Amino acid sequence: MRIERIRVVRVPLVLVSPLRTSDGAHQSRDAVLVEVTDASGYVGWGENVAPVGVAYVDDSAQQSYEAMVNLLIPEVTQHEVFVADFFANNWWGIEGHHFAKHAIESALWDVHAKRQGKSLASVLGGVTGVVEVGAVVGMHDTIDAVVDEVMQRVNEGYARVKIKIAPGHDAEVLAAVREAVGIEYALQADANGAYSASDIDLLCSFDAYALQFIEQPFAAQDLDSHAQLSQRSATSVCLDESVMTTSQLLNALDLGACDVVNIKPSRVGGIREAIAMHDLLVERGVDAWVGGMLETGIGRASCLALASMPGFTLTPDLSASARYFQRDVTAPFVLDDGCLHVPQGIGIGVEPLEEVLAEENVVIETVFEH
Repeated sequence: MRIERIRVVRVPLVLVSPLRTSDGAHQSRDAVLVEVTDASGYVGWGENVAPVGVAYVDDSAQQSYEAMVNLLIPEVTQHEVFVADFFANNWWGIEGHHFAKHAIESALWDVHAKRQGKSLASVLGGVTGVVEVGAVVGMHDTIDAVVDEVMQRVNEGYARVKIKIAPGHDAEVLAAVREAVGIEYALQADANGAYSASDIDLLCSFDAYALQFIEQPFAAQDLDSHAQLSQRSATSVCLDESVMTTSQLLNALDLGACDVVNIKPSRVGGIREAIAMHDLLVERGVDAWVGGMLETGIGRASCLALASMPGFTLTPDLSASARYFQRDVTAPFVLDDGCLHVPQGIGIGVEPLEEVLAEENVVIETVFEH
């Protein structure tokens, strides 16, 4: 396809409540939306979910925006593009900038599906119209406050809860939560790389809490410690930040560093790269799930389409709109018996609400027009 126009839309959003993790607190974000129009007039939407104030694995929000506007959009608009070719390392020699690449590429997938008159889920080979979803519970000042929020999410109908942990905020928290939810409820822990090799004995003791997995306990580059923990612990080890590319995923699998993988299309540089990882994990018989990054309805819709693929076997971090936002930029995604519905309209099946785009504090910038 040839691109006729690209606009970037900034929508200021405040979270319903702050989300605290081991690497900082998230209280607000600008939703950075990308609108791509092709030469036939089809319009697609993507979202740049690079976090504000916290360098997760790639560029910061501002760096990602600048790379998108000043580097990637000027390049991609010079070519006829095909989504099947959009691997993260195949951007005309431009390395990195995964969040920015995903934002543009996901909008192109929306256009691609609309040109076929199909939903994105159908184009990707999705096998379900509903996806059972989970909620993330961040850190609080007291254990009771963590338990209170966990029970709120359970009562809202979420199928599983993932607890953010860090040294000094782990064993007692997990014990209290497990007691509150009972032994059958799906419970996970996410450390965001907060531990070191000296903590392996401590992490092994978390077997007592019957976790579905512990996610990214060690730094992204420390695959050896992940492999050691995987060998010693009865609890599955899940990788997140360690897997930015398919080659890194292959290396981690070969080292035995994980038995579960979180695939965030934004982290790995796009939907095409996520599909390749999905197919590899199916071949290896490894469980996987789709992670979230505080997306609005635009990013959530494409993530749900991806999560409908058969190799994503575990509950994703794709909560309802009301979990994070008082008002989403699209019609809200609503929890239905522990599930979210995968949009069935053409493309990603959603678009920004006109009243949101018309608000005074929303900035719409035309970055390219033929």
